[in-house]
Amino acid sequence: MGDKQLKKKKNLVPFRINILFLAIFFAFSVLIIRLGYVQIVKGKEYTADLNSMRNVDATVNSPRGLIVDSEGKVLAGNESSYAVVFTRKPDQDNVKLINLAEKLSQYIGVSTQKNVQNGVITTQDVTERDMKDYYIMQHQATVYKDKLTKKEREKADGVDKLAQDKGKTANTAYNMVLNRITDKDLNTINEQELKVIAIWRELVQAKNLTPTIIASHLSDQELARIGENLSEFNGMIDTSISSTRDYPQGHYFFLGDVKTIPAHQEDNYAAMGYNLNDLVGTSNLEEEYESTLRGVPTTYKFTKNSKGQVIGSPAIKEGQRGDDIQLTVNGDLEKKAGEIVEKSIKFAKQPSFGNRELSSAYAVVMNPNTGAVLATVGRTLDPNTGTFTDTSSGTVLNGFEIGSAAKPATLLTGYRNHAVPDSFVDKPITYKAGPSFQSYARLGTMTPETALQKSSNVFMGHIAGTIAGVHYTDLGSSYLATGSVDPRFIKAFQIMRDGYAINGLGVHTGIDLPFESTGFQGKIPKDFGIIQQFAIGQYDQYTPLQMAQYVSTVANGGYRVAAHFLDSVHAPGKNPAELGSTIKSYQPKILNTVPNTKSQFDIVHKGMEMVTHVGGTASFLGSTNSGPIGPYPNVNYSKYKIAGKTGTAQIDPNDLNLYNETFIGYAPYDNPQIAVAVVVPQMRTSSINTTIAGDIIKYYFDNVVGETPK
Repeated sequence: MGDKQLKKKKNLVPFRINILFLAIFFAFSVLIIRLGYVQIVKGKEYTADLNSMRNVDATVNSPRGLIVDSEGKVLAGNESSYAVVFTRKPDQDNVKLINLAEKLSQYIGVSTQKNVQNGVITTQDVTERDMKDYYIMQHQATVYKDKLTKKEREKADGVDKLAQDKGKTANTAYNMVLNRITDKDLNTINEQELKVIAIWRELVQAKNLTPTIIASHLSDQELARIGENLSEFNGMIDTSISSTRDYPQGHYFFLGDVKTIPAHQEDNYAAMGYNLNDLVGTSNLEEEYESTLRGVPTTYKFTKNSKGQVIGSPAIKEGQRGDDIQLTVNGDLEKKAGEIVEKSIKFAKQPSFGNRELSSAYAVVMNPNTGAVLATVGRTLDPNTGTFTDTSSGTVLNGFEIGSAAKPATLLTGYRNHAVPDSFVDKPITYKAGPSFQSYARLGTMTPETALQKSSNVFMGHIAGTIAGVHYTDLGSSYLATGSVDPRFIKAFQIMRDGYAINGLGVHTGIDLPFESTGFQGKIPKDFGIIQQFAIGQYDQYTPLQMAQYVSTVANGGYRVAAHFLDSVHAPGKNPAELGSTIKSYQPKILNTVPNTKSQFDIVHKGMEMVTHVGGTASFLGSTNSGPIGPYPNVNYSKYKIAGKTGTAQIDPNDLNLYNETFIGYAPYDNPQIAVAVVVPQMRTSSINTTIAGDIIKYYFDNVVGETPK
């Protein structure tokens, strides 16, 4: 019996060993398969995760590129100042940041003013939401019990848990408390706490491990206090040199602003690698050329261990200042044009003129062959203080009825539609009902040239009426106009608009700014006689910039060239006073051509030349002595060979003596080098619309070019 049991045990041993080997085999097989899965299938993913744990990159913006005028004078530069730099650690929540802000408030100042330099912390930036968040953090132990019932808290917890189960976040109780914080609660926050909040709102925008400038323009005393106490901040706070925008010639509107990233654009900028409290171009050229001016940021590469803790100091890859841009604007001309506009407004405000409503004027100066903007100014007078506000943005954003300055476009449109007579007698146009349509006087027989010279409303109204199918019956002392608002009329109205548009009126000019107005278009009128008002510039509204493009198109013989501020882009120069190598030069862009013949343009050019000579509506611009007509009297304008067209648009049906006075012109008329558009709203008498243009042209040739036209 014993032998049998022993034999049985011996037989079981090999079996058990085989089972063990089989188990080991399967275990190794699973291990090998898993290892293959990890290395082959998941290898790249795990390697990326490992690298992301080990290396973290952060960027800090370099100084922006310069913006200089056509002569190389700096219009937008960089001002250096002492700054506080904050590097946020991954474990810093809002409570810890509040504590840090409280500590910093002992060493750096916080302004209480509204208008401060970029980089200066001010309590004026603190929002109601900031204050509520602060209040909750300071009363965490009691605020939820004070503001919510037990049932509300339990319900909020349930909502949050349900959201969490779905992989979402819902701070239900927090949001309920936010809504129940009262003004009385917020009034408990004192002035010192407001300063803490102002610092905290800068800290909270910083990304983890990203050196972020939270305050600049520190005084020497502030820098010293921070420097003496850096050890208190465990490496989170340091001092540095910050670069902020500086405008040594004045903050011209076209330059734009550099500010913190607007809230509605945060996602876009974050996707491009910006930090949320970086300074970016937020308007006009600073925004339009942000990618050029920004430059290459400095990169900080941090190394972290497996626990996510930073090891050692970051490796630094130095960035580079942004590229510089040179503009077409001449800073001296810009400044002088503003001075001319201001003196002209003051001249026309003399009691003898009766211009009680007059307060502003606008002028745009352009190269008619390239579309280059040479100057763009607007000024508005405060009648109470006698001081001027720079409202130059109105040259791009504000629309005006331009009156007879539209007549060259009417004539060109008429030629393309076979509606221009060789001659036509100027006398009133009457209707079966309503007031007549007439010129300022009975001008006699008009040719296309004299119709521009004398500014005949009747000649231009007849052109538009002919296109629209209006019939004119000669009654001897007047014409009787008959017509209707039929399909032909509606088509004619669009023909007129399109005819103006191809010259630059009522359409985008192509200017290199983020936004420009296209003016205002009225509805198709119910009265057929209104098309005659359209023909003399008293219906739609246009911007001064559009007017400058329009007169440039006429002057150069029919090429509508995109308006532009940019002349060239340059690499940063080794000498700060000089531009570096040219990266890019702007090439003029022809937006469209005007399909009139050369002989038709010659007629328009001749008529505009006649405007500034004897018998014309601006004859003193062709005189050797202008007399006391403007703020700069007794000028010899004749040597500049100015051609142009005046405009007087009635703007108040209840006061027919209140006008927009306008002027478009170019010089010299036989080889155009400069084009000018002027708008003076709400005028009664005086001719500053023309003297502004004449004085700008005079300064251009005398001081910018340095010689008069040959």
